[in-house]
Amino acid sequence: MLDDTQEVPDDQDGYFVATRVLGYQLLHSKTAGTNSSIPFVVMCTSDVSERKRARLEKDGAKVIVVEGLSSTWMKPGDPRWADQLTKLRLFELTQYSKIAYMDSDILVTDRLDGVFYDEATLSQQTNAMSTEIKDDEAPLPRSYMLAAHADSWGYDHPFPPPADADYFNCGFLVFSPSKLIFDYYVSLLSLDGRFDAGMMEQNLMNYAHRKGGNMPWKPLWYGWNVNWATAKDYRGGARSFHAKYWDSDPSHDPMLKAMWKEQRAEMEGFYRGRELRDK
Repeated sequence: MLDDTQEVPDDQDGYFVATRVLGYQLLHSKTAGTNSSIPFVVMCTSDVSERKRARLEKDGAKVIVVEGLSSTWMKPGDPRWADQLTKLRLFELTQYSKIAYMDSDILVTDRLDGVFYDEATLSQQTNAMSTEIKDDEAPLPRSYMLAAHADSWGYDHPFPPPADADYFNCGFLVFSPSKLIFDYYVSLLSLDGRFDAGMMEQNLMNYAHRKGGNMPWKPLWYGWNVNWATAKDYRGGARSFHAKYWDSDPSHDPMLKAMWKEQRAEMEGFYRGRELRDK
């Protein structure tokens, strides 16, 4: 998902550049590219300029523009997360049976096609525990699918992660879109205090898919993606890494940061060469 809150040149807009890098990795990279039949879809808000949308489409992305989503009581713990609730609109994209969602700030180092066949992505029957049914919440679907990975919470984390983790990170998800699930999420937006809203859509979804509830999330294979990533995770077999490697944060793993910068240079060279060839 992409929004446009930065008034800087396109090549200095970190999220925009990262979206292009991610698209290059998934569509064209010889080491990380996916099956060509899998579309690369970018969902963006209307404030993303026509110029940026056109660039992404030229790169090979399918761009879908959606309206923002907000809540009167939910206040982001970080100003950067102001538009994060709009991510819930992914569940309206019912033209797709299964979506592997990635935040734009992800480095991909190996193929991810197999995530669509992970056991956690099988459809689940919704539970019917009466104690977990709330009268002020919208009804749940009969079945659903949402799979994710546990949040690492910091660089000093075990890899593989503990099997009993109960909180997932929303930067990498596999799910089946559903209008009923979207309507359920929207009903939660009006319930002041139902859950801690500091991390916006991530906390909302962790409430909706809590382990003790009627739609518990399923854990993906731990190697598909890691946040708070380190070289240890890479050596352990992880295939993608969640961090803003374009910024000056000194805590980022230097090896992974260098790899992302190499991917950016490779992306820019690839598209420059293609455009020169097509002239």
